[in-house]
Amino acid sequence: MPLKLKLAAHERLIVNGAVMVNGGCRTTLIIRNFAHIMREKDVLQEPDANTPTKRLYFILQAMLMQPPPSEALLGSYRLAHAQLSEAYVRHENLEVLREVARIVDLGDCYKAMMKLHPLIAYEAELLNLPKHEWRRSGQPDATQPAVAMASQPARFQGSAPVRRESAGLSVAAE
Repeated sequence: MPLKLKLAAHERLIVNGAVMVNGGCRTTLIIRNFAHIMREKDVLQEPDANTPTKRLYFILQAMLMQPPPSEALLGSYRLAHAQLSEAYVRHENLEVLREVARIVDLGDCYKAMMKLHPLIAYEAELLNLPKHEWRRSGQPDATQPAVAMASQPARFQGSAPVRRESAGLSVAAE
């Protein structure tokens, strides 16, 4: 079944690692085959990856933007996922993490990222942090370019950082 995307004027999206920007008018795209796609509103900026679950989301985001993900990036994902699996104790949360692993094994990092949204909200509640506000297209972000990511690699235990930069987009994860 095709994917129908309605894009606002100047909205950005990432398709198979390439940053694309819509022109000055609202438009609709229909994607008829599988592609790794991420809309601007789903991008997590590096400074916002400040909790363990958000760091896992950030790694998945890097995997989505760098198809196929490098072995080092996969190792970082496995490590972060294992650490979260040890940290969470509620059955519902562990089930979400199992589903994330299953979806990643199928190669769909975007769906895995979306599965993490409830865990990110739960984690914010546990840590007494404000709920993460996912930025919608058209909302200016005064501190960062709309799709700029990861000026420095996120720090995780384990493997060395991996970095890829292109078209004003910088992605880094360990």
